[in-house]
Amino acid sequence: MSVTADNLSANAIWDHIAKKKKADADARHAQEAAAKAERDSLRESFAARDVQPEALERIATVVRRAVENGEKRALLLQFPSDWLPDSGRGITTHDPNWHERLEGFPRRAFDFYVKELAPRGFQLQVEIIDWPGGMPGDVGWYISWKHPEE
Repeated sequence: MSVTADNLSANAIWDHIAKKKKADADARHAQEAAAKAERDSLRESFAARDVQPEALERIATVVRRAVENGEKRALLLQFPSDWLPDSGRGITTHDPNWHERLEGFPRRAFDFYVKELAPRGFQLQVEIIDWPGGMPGDVGWYISWKHPEE
């Protein structure tokens, strides 16, 4: 709006301000709806995915890098805690049966750990790795390896 002698009035200015605020709010709502749709799509894709046949080779690569860097554990999986049925409460409360409520890909990933990694001596450590605004953020799934004498 350009203010000229022809349209100069307080009402015209307030109308313009109201229209601008509404347009900004509409744009923000559209952007938030698009972002939510994208998050929902990612969540659905994540839940539907399977453990890939080359998973052990990929894990070996991640572990090799961690060992070369002097680490004793490696991050294998990271995703938002609200993608879990309990939003990560079982993890934050250290519930020993947290894994029983898993669904979709996290369930398949846990089953893969039990079948393929636990028998090889790896331990699974699952934790909330960030706390945005004091709320559980991402979940990190780590495998660790201890020396037999530890």
